[in-house]
Amino acid sequence: MKQTIIVATIFTLGIARGSWFPVSAQTDRLQGRWEGTVRSLQGERQVVALIKKDGNKYSGSITGIRGDLPFKEITVEGDKVLAVAEINSPQGVIPIRFSFTLKDDTMSGKGEVDFGGQTFSFVYDLKRTSLDPTPPPGATSPPPAQPSPQPRGVPQPQQRQSLEYFVGQWTFKWIGRESPLGPGGVREGTVTYRLSADGRSLEAHISGRSDEGTYQESATLTFDPERKILSVSERLMSGITLRSQGDWSSPIAIRFTVEPLTVKGHRLQMRRTISVISAFSFSVLDELSEDGGPFIRLGHATFSKVSSGESKQ
Repeated sequence: MKQTIIVATIFTLGIARGSWFPVSAQTDRLQGRWEGTVRSLQGERQVVALIKKDGNKYSGSITGIRGDLPFKEITVEGDKVLAVAEINSPQGVIPIRFSFTLKDDTMSGKGEVDFGGQTFSFVYDLKRTSLDPTPPPGATSPPPAQPSPQPRGVPQPQQRQSLEYFVGQWTFKWIGRESPLGPGGVREGTVTYRLSADGRSLEAHISGRSDEGTYQESATLTFDPERKILSVSERLMSGITLRSQGDWSSPIAIRFTVEPLTVKGHRLQMRRTISVISAFSFSVLDELSEDGGPFIRLGHATFSKVSSGESKQ
């Protein structure tokens, strides 16, 4: 009779704590089936995490966009749970790093992935629904939810300011007007950025075509990570050298101050803004003032990344 009362008391305490299974069965704080939601810029969707303990090690998986992602490693430090999963992409294997806070039968935190220098974050809210990490027969991962409208105030993906952002090959299309700096019209081609062995500068090689024919240009870029200043020296197809410094304190834009120069008797002052659209796209807006006149739009270009290339020569 006494033993029956003890078992009943334990089971009642389990229900009081919000767990529909006996507390005595909770041999591990982390093992089990966890269900909840994940929120990102694309909206909210259901997610399931399965975690099993074998000896002193954990294993398991978590729902991803392309199916279940196995955890490569899971560590527990007090109430903190750290885990790593990996996804395959044309650019290679990309790690996703998770950081959760464990409290009773709830687990919340975030996952982060650094893709092409751009950091994407995902917010998780999970609750343990079973101590058994084995999926029920016929169980499947939850289907993706329809994207919900992005709420105001949601942080945008942050582009990490680094020369690594540019490394690789990009295609471009420039549309602009004629000026003392060169002909107008449409220019298209590719630009390849290669990082130097010491990682302190980039060499850019441009191969383009215009209404005038094919052409070659080049540039050298250096970056001061403390001041967030991007310095550029470029050799145009006309033989003119442009030197500029860009303020890259914002992760989404680089605003350049270009050294004034005199070409064919005209004093020129140029302004340039690079808008970082994503890890694979940026745009360039050039404005030009001639002989002290107002700044007038010179041209606009869009760049799309086609290859990550090698990070070092």
